[in-house]
Amino acid sequence: MRGAPPLRHDAEVSSRTIERADRQSTWSRAEVWHSWPLAWADRTSRSLLLVALAVAGLLSCYGLTLLLHRPPDLAPSLTLRGIGALLLVLAAIVAPASRSYRFGAFYCIVLFACTQAAVLLLQSTPLIGASTYGALDAINFVSFGTLVVAWMLVRMRHPLTILVVVTGYAMAGAAFFARALPAVRARLFDNPWQEEGTAIDELIGRSAALLLVLSLVLLAWWLDGWMRALLPVANVAEPHGSGRAHRTGERPRVRVAVVAMLCCLDLLALAVAISAKQPTSRGRLSEADDWWCSVVIAVSTARTAMVVIAIAAAVIWLSDPVQRAV
Repeated sequence: MRGAPPLRHDAEVSSRTIERADRQSTWSRAEVWHSWPLAWADRTSRSLLLVALAVAGLLSCYGLTLLLHRPPDLAPSLTLRGIGALLLVLAAIVAPASRSYRFGAFYCIVLFACTQAAVLLLQSTPLIGASTYGALDAINFVSFGTLVVAWMLVRMRHPLTILVVVTGYAMAGAAFFARALPAVRARLFDNPWQEEGTAIDELIGRSAALLLVLSLVLLAWWLDGWMRALLPVANVAEPHGSGRAHRTGERPRVRVAVVAMLCCLDLLALAVAISAKQPTSRGRLSEADDWWCSVVIAVSTARTAMVVIAIAAAVIWLSDPVQRAV
């Protein structure tokens, strides 16, 4: 009789231990944290990261290379320009833009790397031989132009904004590199070949080009809003009565735009394709017509920009035939 209470107490203790163990096992299976899907940051954060990477890439390509001895050695020049191109590629990857626009920006950066390789061959090696100051200025002009187009692709949306900015860059850049920079060289150096031993010439050229690009970027921010309001190219119109209806009668205009693009009549193709993509109350374009109009706008815009920059580069190339030292 006296041993019964201790047995009852031991049974109660063991039952509490089992309940506590079950409770702990239940608690261990419960997740006290929340799982969030892994995704990119918001648009503002990606924009800040884009600006930071772009500035770092420009500093590596156009700032730190000025600190090298003249003429610059191949290894440090290649390293700095390679780091700058890699940073610009990362900037295009994190840009808050669609995949097609980021791919176009990546292609422009590849062209930028090719132009930088040509500059390295002209400045650091005698592989190509003697060249002219016009050739070097033309390559630098094209190099800046590829970066301008890449920035327009990841930050702007309207094709006419890109064309206006590229045309302004071509006109102002051709005037500077073909007229102003040779006059500055004539005042700075008694002998044109003295430029080989100093970085003043490159500093002046790069500073002026960067100021020109910054002014054009500010112009593009103001202009792009007006272009998207006056000539929208997004397929966002809703038809009357039904959200699934597609307007008819646009197939001839789409066909004209495609034929004009194939015939290299890019300005006509752009005008017809943009007019076909205008939202109206009759509905929106079908998926096939919208896809063809988007292809026409992309190809015609890119080809027109390349032609404008190529014409300005040819003018710069031919305007200064003074030979550089090997």
